[in-house]
Amino acid sequence: MTNRELLRSAKELLSQADRQRQYVLRVELTPVPCPACRTPVDALAASDTDIDEYDFGRSQRAYRCPRCGAGLELMVPFISTGGPGWHWQLSHDWLAERLHKARLYEQLTTPTAGEEDA
Repeated sequence: MTNRELLRSAKELLSQADRQRQYVLRVELTPVPCPACRTPVDALAASDTDIDEYDFGRSQRAYRCPRCGAGLELMVPFISTGGPGWHWQLSHDWLAERLHKARLYEQLTTPTAGEEDA
């Protein structure tokens, strides 16, 4: 049974293991706002993974917002108060790279003391 078929199946017709997989798929497909652009994005879309390719956490995936390109990390809070039980956080490495590029841009575009007088 493919993951798409699993999602469409009635819960009553599934084994306990398939019910758990169905639940995990629904959680992975729950859109959560990107912290950079606030666009709702689900974990499969952020990792550019087709639903039938999803392997239930056996492989590591990198996440990126499909709208703004922000590097994302899927965070599971210690205590969940509802919702899908996870949220996005900006990737530290992606953010550090962006800040470095911003500093370089600022250095290139800010006139020096001698250039301001000309």
